[in-house]
Amino acid sequence: MKSFVSIAALAASIPVVLAAPSGQDVKEVNVVIQRLKATAETDVAIVDKESSEVLGYACSDKLDSGAFAQFPVSADINEYGAGTITLGSKTYKVHEDPSVSGGVICTKMYDEQEIFVTCSATVPASLQLAPLGARDTTDCFASGSSPILKSIANSMAAKVTTPKTTERSVEEAPRSLEERQGSCGTWSSYTALEGNGDPHQNYYLNQLSENIQCGSSPSCAVGHEESKSYTIGFSVSGSLDSWIGGGFDVSESWTTGNEYTCYGAAGDTVCVWYKTAHTAYTVRNYDYNQCTGASPRGTAVIKSPNSNNKGGNFYCVMGSACRSQGEGYWDDNGPAGGP
Repeated sequence: MKSFVSIAALAASIPVVLAAPSGQDVKEVNVVIQRLKATAETDVAIVDKESSEVLGYACSDKLDSGAFAQFPVSADINEYGAGTITLGSKTYKVHEDPSVSGGVICTKMYDEQEIFVTCSATVPASLQLAPLGARDTTDCFASGSSPILKSIANSMAAKVTTPKTTERSVEEAPRSLEERQGSCGTWSSYTALEGNGDPHQNYYLNQLSENIQCGSSPSCAVGHEESKSYTIGFSVSGSLDSWIGGGFDVSESWTTGNEYTCYGAAGDTVCVWYKTAHTAYTVRNYDYNQCTGASPRGTAVIKSPNSNNKGGNFYCVMGSACRSQGEGYWDDNGPAGGP
């Protein structure tokens, strides 16, 4: 069940289409497929578009039990997320354009580790669908790895942005105490980790490439000629006297590069995105002189790029999740701990 908690925003953002036979009442849903490439572990979920509740779930590429015993749902996709989904007796192409797909609207994402596909569709209301409880779902990914593209897709759909304090802003932070003189000597300011820093992994997601339209070509690619390299600096919430790494394997900035290639099929909109992994940690500012010692001031949370971008990578997007070159969002749903 935990695999689908974060799909709510994504589900709400996908356009509504009617993919069920005409002449009957239907329910709007999203068909969500996740697959780990190394193990081929796969799950399929049917998610209520309005409530984001899971209505059907299977640890395979086919759901044919419970309410879907007489209306099976299956997926046949390749390493790029291309392929088909079958709802009942009708098969649809996984595609962003309903006139090409046969009636569904799909978004595809993939990287070297996993595939994520979500398609907006409808199913017959006569299936008497009901939300599944925790006992009816399980974690399908027993290999020790869990898919993360769903969380990224959700953050992209929600357009989560975080105010950033750049290096220049840090330099302009108030430092008047440093110039004060008194009988106790010069005051100075410094920044130190607050406790263990409560480290967490956060990801900055930004689109490196322009959007490429495959047109009628059976396949197409977007690569370095259509992409830019970006330097991603640390960000901070709150006032900061000076940047510190806090003992974590992080740096003040990371450059994405642009030597990446993504592939699409006929009619696809394709783009390259990049995930810069950050460690977020809490610090505190202090004022100090030789008489009074250190006097604590406010705290701040620094998000610093992990050294060598550990935990980050590029990934490929097809469909409406392609935005504009340079657009970027935060995914703050990474695990606790350092790089």
